[in-house]
Amino acid sequence: MVDGRQYRSVPPCGWGEADACEQAYDPSVTMLGVEQERWLYDGLASSPARWNILGSNVMLARLDHDGAAGDRLWHDAWDGFPAARNRLTDAWAQHDVSNPVVVTGDWHSTFVSDILRDFDDPSTPIVATEIVGTSVSSNGDGEVYGPYYGPMIRFNPHIRFFDGDRRGYVRCGVRHSQMRADLQVVSTVSRPDAPESTFASFVIENGRPGAQRV
Repeated sequence: MVDGRQYRSVPPCGWGEADACEQAYDPSVTMLGVEQERWLYDGLASSPARWNILGSNVMLARLDHDGAAGDRLWHDAWDGFPAARNRLTDAWAQHDVSNPVVVTGDWHSTFVSDILRDFDDPSTPIVATEIVGTSVSSNGDGEVYGPYYGPMIRFNPHIRFFDGDRRGYVRCGVRHSQMRADLQVVSTVSRPDAPESTFASFVIENGRPGAQRV
């Protein structure tokens, strides 16, 4: 579990929704801080685990807001720190880390995404998988984020699944041969007796980055 709030640089391109900028690729710009980065990458380099699961507070995958029309991103996430993200994906690849999976929160919607070695080059290989869980109860039964994020999804082919209309959580189970993520949702958060259901399920197979819907 990493802390992507307390030690990060100020996003060079601005907070929130803004255009990408070259300054974000400065190697000194960090999401985790120098000490935490070193701790993470040293741990990944020596990890004997079959499954290496990273808990992230904000989304790692790229979320292009406007496609060919520009390069609009949300910079209060790893998109605001592309050099730092590339250091992470490089560490996974260079150390041949077994089955890297990112489980992410704080995004108020559900995403299942392939993590590319370099999101600036879509031809680079998939090196990890990210499961982003929706909010448990944020905004109650009011405004949802589907209308905001929905039009962006077509610009991001590495996003394998998106839902911005439901509240719930992600239930993950790890086995020798696969990791399974069940997206648990409720119809309303205003009643404690609201029935819970599994809206969608995905598996990540041992040795094969990328989630498959089941």
